[in-house]
Amino acid sequence: MKIRFIFILMLACTGLFAQGVDTLFVLNAPMYANPFYEYYSRNFHGAEAAGRGYTGAAVLGGVQSGLINPAVMRADSASVFAELSIKPPQNVDRMIFNANYVSPMPLGIFGFSFPLGKKMLLSTMYSNPKSIDLQDFIIEINQGADLVQRSPKYNLHQFSLLANYRVLYSLSVGMAAHYQLHNFDDPIFLRTYDRVTKSTPALRLQPGILLQRGPVMAGVSAVLPTDIDVDLRYARYDYTLPLELSAGLSYTKGMYRLSGDFGYINDSAVDDRFNDRYSLHMGAEKHSENRIFRAGYMFRSNVWDGEIMLPENTAANADSSMFWDDVPTSMLIKDGAQHFLTAGITYLFKHGQIDASIMHCIVGENRQTQVNIGLGVKLSTFFAKELAVKR
Repeated sequence: MKIRFIFILMLACTGLFAQGVDTLFVLNAPMYANPFYEYYSRNFHGAEAAGRGYTGAAVLGGVQSGLINPAVMRADSASVFAELSIKPPQNVDRMIFNANYVSPMPLGIFGFSFPLGKKMLLSTMYSNPKSIDLQDFIIEINQGADLVQRSPKYNLHQFSLLANYRVLYSLSVGMAAHYQLHNFDDPIFLRTYDRVTKSTPALRLQPGILLQRGPVMAGVSAVLPTDIDVDLRYARYDYTLPLELSAGLSYTKGMYRLSGDFGYINDSAVDDRFNDRYSLHMGAEKHSENRIFRAGYMFRSNVWDGEIMLPENTAANADSSMFWDDVPTSMLIKDGAQHFLTAGITYLFKHGQIDASIMHCIVGENRQTQVNIGLGVKLSTFFAKELAVKR
């Protein structure tokens, strides 16, 4: 009887431990497009916002801030702007060979802005909100004599048209239309050496509003959800790009400004096993002559962690060679909650401005760092030079 009791107890304990690690056997979205990879794939564009804890829903600023809330954009003349985003590689756990997640595309933003009178502003820009590249996913063949090197990538290319209108001194409204190309290159599918490349479009709309009362501003913006259908030959994914909300307050007194934002992403719309993501942002600025100094803090919550089973080719032509027996069939997803400290500076000059910021995760299992460097130049600068040459 004692032996039977001990055996039952061992089975019960085994069951408890088995339940401790969650496993996704089926992915409802392409692997690296899943929100639990945002701890690395997400690019926080807009050096101004990034320097102050990525706040911007209620802060008047450059056109790049329109990605947070199109109602906050301000520009006194037509301009061209560009921004580089740099992220160091991050090591991937439990891979046979040394592998890293990288973000090889440094161009974060490029665009133009065009004021129409004193109350309206139009802008068009390219941005790269998400980018992740696994280097290297390697498969051994011929008893290790040869290697098949794979490099799965996911890039979100976004082309935006933004507009805002100052209805009253205290009220501005904005709208952004984002045409997105979700690019999947060489995604992981076990038991096939076939390399798939696919770009799938999606249209996202983003309304926003900004209210001002004395030194206090309040703003709200929402990226509306939309459905997307991705066919990667060995799997088809029909899922929802989730609702994203940003709401914020700012207070200005003299040369100082404080700002705070709250963010929400309905990630459970992608998969009901995911948690919705919440984020808290706090920032401060000090204006000093032609320079602006910034500092901030940001927290982003976890969406999901555990093991994912890698997608597999299950068609009749699935490769059954023994070389696949040593290839990992699962991948670990660590807790994606992150606490960031941020800092930044803007230098204003006659014909534009230079922005720089750094964001570094100080607490979290995934220690991401991002550096943004931006330049904005008034178009009148080029026209003035051209007129001077003609004269």
